[in-house]
Amino acid sequence: MTATAANAATAVNPATAGRPDIAHPATYAAGVPHAEFARRRSNEPVAWVDEPLLVRHSSAGRSVDRGTGYWAVTTHDAVFSVSRRADEFSSGEKGAFLRDPRTPGDLKQMRQLLVSMDAPEHVRIRKLVASVFTPRAVGGLAGSIERHAEALVEKVVAAEEFDAVPDLAAELPLLVLCDLLGVPPADRHLLYRWSNALVGFDDPEFGGGDVEAYRTAFGEAFQYALRLGMARREQPTDDLISRLANAEVDGKRLSDREFCSFWLLLVVAGNETTRHLISGSVEALADNPGQRERLASGAVPMAGAVEELIRWTTPIMMFRRTATRDTEIMGQSIAEGEKVVIYYTSANRDADVFAEPDRLDLGRDPNPHLAFGIGPHFCLGAHLARLELVTLLTMLRPHLSTLRLTGPVTRLQSNFVNGAKSMPARIG
Repeated sequence: MTATAANAATAVNPATAGRPDIAHPATYAAGVPHAEFARRRSNEPVAWVDEPLLVRHSSAGRSVDRGTGYWAVTTHDAVFSVSRRADEFSSGEKGAFLRDPRTPGDLKQMRQLLVSMDAPEHVRIRKLVASVFTPRAVGGLAGSIERHAEALVEKVVAAEEFDAVPDLAAELPLLVLCDLLGVPPADRHLLYRWSNALVGFDDPEFGGGDVEAYRTAFGEAFQYALRLGMARREQPTDDLISRLANAEVDGKRLSDREFCSFWLLLVVAGNETTRHLISGSVEALADNPGQRERLASGAVPMAGAVEELIRWTTPIMMFRRTATRDTEIMGQSIAEGEKVVIYYTSANRDADVFAEPDRLDLGRDPNPHLAFGIGPHFCLGAHLARLELVTLLTMLRPHLSTLRLTGPVTRLQSNFVNGAKSMPARIG
């Protein structure tokens, strides 16, 4: 911790006993601590957070890991500002994730992901990917998304009870990913397992803090992507991944490593975020029957309702940046090299921007949420996530009035994604 951070910790964190620890993954097993984020927005919108001790294990034994601490940025204006100041707040310096890279090799591996790149490399890779991952290309999947959604809704409606996470929320993005990536549908559970191991690293049911399991999942996914990319270069098909494997910008195409890294990002982001968006939307509608009826009756436009559900859920709760020089955020001095964490989940409940932010309002307009980020790292998959949720809710609309949760929701222990592992439900 720098002197600046040490002084801030003394000044603004005199007694945190009893407050939810926003840095600890276990905190989120009880849901996002929105009251704590509201307190922070009001009293300390940019404040130092000491990271907790976390147990890691591998074949070498158990170890205790503690991050360096960070500045938590919680207001809409401040998150927006940091996101747009990419020259001052780097994604590539130490990666975009809260957990610090353990080794130079880990950092090198992390920097292969688009979310952990800075310009000019980020611009080159994103330009190449964007040339393939266009709204028009995504729109070409509309027919298959509709067929998958229709079949899944028919199945859960017919069931006496179902689990909204594996039976509905996970299945749709997995099936869509198989279409998008040219992966055999039978392999979709590999994608599910890999993304759970990588994103659920801290959850006892998935990663459990096992460093080797994380690296194994990463390696398996890379090897699968490498084989897929080589096959598509030798024998291209009409799927998006073939176009990605063979696309060129300024006479240069993705290297094998760059291709595999982006493929893995699609697997994780395209699966995890949309899965948690869908399950969070199901929970929100079940818990807010008045709003559910507005959607079921057609009283609110579907597109606007989806934007509100995206704001409400905010599947990716935060990303990390690293200060490239001495700077400031909202008057708070930030030293070069310090970790800065931008909390989208807090920004999307900011009362200075959203009227009654803790009330679900499917007719909310305007709705300038930051769930897909802002600035150079705005989510490339935003069009696809919206299309999947719109399509699924359109299929569910005739049945929404009878949607009920029938048991407790089990949540993921993660300080990164706002997700559920199990959500017993019934329709009818």
